[in-house]
Amino acid sequence: MSNTVSIYNFKGGVGKTTTALNLGISWSRSFKVLLIDFDPQCNLTNAITIEEPRNTIYDNIRNLLHDHDPDIEPLEIAPYLHIIPGDFQMTQIESNNQFISFGTGIIARLLSTQRREYDFIIMDCPTNFGVLVKAILGSSKNILIPAQADSFSITGIQTLMGYLNMVENSLLNILGVFFNMYNGNLILSQEKFNEAKNSFGNLILDTTVSRSIKVGEALDIGQAISDYSPDNTAAVEFMKLSDELLAKFLGNVSSHVVLENLNLQE
Repeated sequence: MSNTVSIYNFKGGVGKTTTALNLGISWSRSFKVLLIDFDPQCNLTNAITIEEPRNTIYDNIRNLLHDHDPDIEPLEIAPYLHIIPGDFQMTQIESNNQFISFGTGIIARLLSTQRREYDFIIMDCPTNFGVLVKAILGSSKNILIPAQADSFSITGIQTLMGYLNMVENSLLNILGVFFNMYNGNLILSQEKFNEAKNSFGNLILDTTVSRSIKVGEALDIGQAISDYSPDNTAAVEFMKLSDELLAKFLGNVSSHVVLENLNLQE
């Protein structure tokens, strides 16, 4: 059974898509990974696919809304990395009365068709905390929260925790908050990181990922920063983030080691 991980923060510009892509590619070196692009902007899809998207997430949700069995055919990006493409039509979901009423069950049904096929399902969420995000988080086992170490970081995390209390999923596990695009040379960034650690304890992950233009360049061509510029500071830090998160799932096992015949627990 797969581990489902939602990448979400209601604040835009924190690197949700970059995080989904880099973790997906990193984990796919050892595990079978499915990416799902729920964001109507389709940035993850546009970054990682070259062919015209077909059988998108909207197509599959529409089938479920009409009580049809989903005909999910994820696109293969690499042997152990697949994606269900995004679709700008996902903007219509927010006003669909049936989805408003039964969205969590619909997303859960969609995920259930893929759980046995993948070790990890990583979901890139839209920013808006609407019925779609609530349904995704309501069906997900874990949430990972990218954030920035700025003057709004502490209140932003507190606000997000309040939002998560509105999600009808008592089993939702917060993997942690990590500071993305972090500048450790700035006193303000250091202060905000320490303040967050003091306020939220182990909820704040130890790994931070530095701001680097190379990360954006890699995203533009659908590559992980570790492939595009492996010696880059952000590349090294994304690998550390990958390891820190995998340790939470696997018990201090490095993502650099290929694990065979591993049955990940839900």
